[in-house]
Parts: sequence; structure tokens; C-alpha cells
Amino acid sequence: MIEILTLFSFVLILGLVLVAKDWTTVYRQRRRRNYMNALMGRLEGQPLRRANVALGDPTEIVTGSGGRQMYVWKGPERETIPEAPELLIVTIIADAEGTITKAAWESR
Repeated sequence: MIEILTLFSFVLILGLVLVAKDWTTVYRQRRRRNYMNALMGRLEGQPLRRANVALGDPTEIVTGSGGRQMYVWKGPERETIPEAPELLIVTIIADAEGTITKAAWESR
């Protein structure tokens, strides 16, 4: 009888640990999603230096026609960005004057 109760206890504890781990992952993803959506909404129409302050230095800069530039951040490591187990990619397009015209993010 004790063996059955011990086995049941271990299975129950394992199940609770797995559920807690999944819940933590979902919470972190939701928290990052909410933060990034708010940040991208605030950045559009602002000078590019605000994105550099919020995200750090970009990992990639591509110059397009008419002086437009695309800035890409892959996995920006800032204390303000909530951590999640996914790679964060931020893409910002700025016009020739340095004003952000489009800001987007995705996670992979």
C-alpha cells in the first residue's frame, strides 16, 4: 500500500511541476507580447534615437531607396524587456529624416 501511495505522490508532484513550468512559459510570453506591443506603438512617429535607447544598438542596418533605412535587432538584451524562451526580432523602418515610420516585432 505504501508503494502505491509513494508512486502516486511522485506522479502527482511531477505533473504539478510540468504544469507550473508550462504556466510560467505562457505567463512570460504574454508579458513580453504586451510589453512589445506597447513599445512598438509608442515608437512609431518618433525619432530613431528613441529606438536605440529602448533596444540598444541594432544588429543589422539596410539602406533602401530614397534614404529609407531598415534596422533589425535580434535578441536585444535589455533589462526592461521581459524574458521569454524565444528569440525576439524587432524591425524598424525609418525615413530619410530619421523618423520611425513602421515598427514591428516577432518571436521565433
